[in-house]
Amino acid sequence: MNGPTQQSAGEAPDPVVLAAQVVQTNRDEFIAKLVATTEAEISQLEHDEPLHGLLEASITENIVTALHVIINRIDPLTVDAPASAISYARRLAQRDVPLSALLRAYRLGHAQSLDLVLGEAVRLGLPDPAGTVIALVQVTSAYLDRVCDQIGRAYEEERERWVGTRGVLRQYWVGQLLDNPRVDLRQAETALDYPLSGSHLAVECWRHGSEAATATDTVAVFDRLASLLHTVLRAQGRPLLVHTDEAHARIWLAVRPDCHVDPDTIAAELGDAALPVRAALGIVRPGLDGFRRSTRAAARTKALALSAGPGAPRVVAFARVAPVALLVDEPRELADFVSDSLGDLAVDDPRCELLRETLRLFLATNRSYAATAEELMVHRNTVHYRVQRAVDHYHLNLDADAFDLHFALTVCHWHGAKVLRRKPR
Repeated sequence: MNGPTQQSAGEAPDPVVLAAQVVQTNRDEFIAKLVATTEAEISQLEHDEPLHGLLEASITENIVTALHVIINRIDPLTVDAPASAISYARRLAQRDVPLSALLRAYRLGHAQSLDLVLGEAVRLGLPDPAGTVIALVQVTSAYLDRVCDQIGRAYEEERERWVGTRGVLRQYWVGQLLDNPRVDLRQAETALDYPLSGSHLAVECWRHGSEAATATDTVAVFDRLASLLHTVLRAQGRPLLVHTDEAHARIWLAVRPDCHVDPDTIAAELGDAALPVRAALGIVRPGLDGFRRSTRAAARTKALALSAGPGAPRVVAFARVAPVALLVDEPRELADFVSDSLGDLAVDDPRCELLRETLRLFLATNRSYAATAEELMVHRNTVHYRVQRAVDHYHLNLDADAFDLHFALTVCHWHGAKVLRRKPR
């Protein structure tokens, strides 16, 4: 990037620079609104949590870079697209999101940015408004063209690479198995080298945050995970592994109908193997219908684990979270249910969280003070105090409403702030 062009001491202030400097002071608020608008206006860019983070990073770095270019009067034709923008374009290529949706997002961002900066220029009463508009359109359009050219090439190159990989055939046939009511099972078995007549367990696996690494490393990690699951579950034949992008994959295993799936055992094995990966386990079911049902169960379990955030267990099984996982697509209804069941205890507050978690474990252990204390690693008198505090202060009835209470507390445990009310100021 070329260095900034300095203004001489006697030179009049550049009105475009002045307007951009004002926008700079409120850029975080503008970025948040632009992210929300982009997801609302362009349905293909309404993502799950990991991809939402990449979209947000891409928009943030683009706005920061564009403002830097304007304020420092840098030639936009010397600027490279932000790294996060390139990463986001590549991930969209892997997810089959059309390039047109991404380019539309850039046009939307350009229009919103122009409106904001021009609005500030008018508000400041800067001289020569027509010249200001022309200068602003020129510099932002040049930046837009430069960045769109680079992210477009990155998208096309990644798309070509992704389509050319060996996983494409697997992705195609798995898509047929999941969506085509008249799929040729024999042909699918041959293409996938995976038996479809027995029972199946689907597993969603992913890496995120500090666990993320290079694409090559991630492929190796998922291969090792598939091998580990095959051994632990004593599966038959080869595991079926399909990468959905650089950080996510699906695994299917042909298992015995009576296969016992213990997430704690699998989590311990992952720890022993030092595998930096998380997993959501479906259910064991037979035949093609079972293949599909287990896949849906694993997907819902993954969505629940992602909703719970970093505090979720490394391995989550559908069987343990089924009631909550089945409603993972209904956050508003869950929030209403939690509020109705817990009253003022349904507040996003550390004190309320402590009482909720204590009460959840208390009900889960058949109201055992000793077992709850052991789980929380506190004295049983502490458990007794917290339970009484929750019952008395928040007017909860453990006898009449035990099922609803336990379910509402479990929903809070997994969904956290998404189903809670904000603490009153």
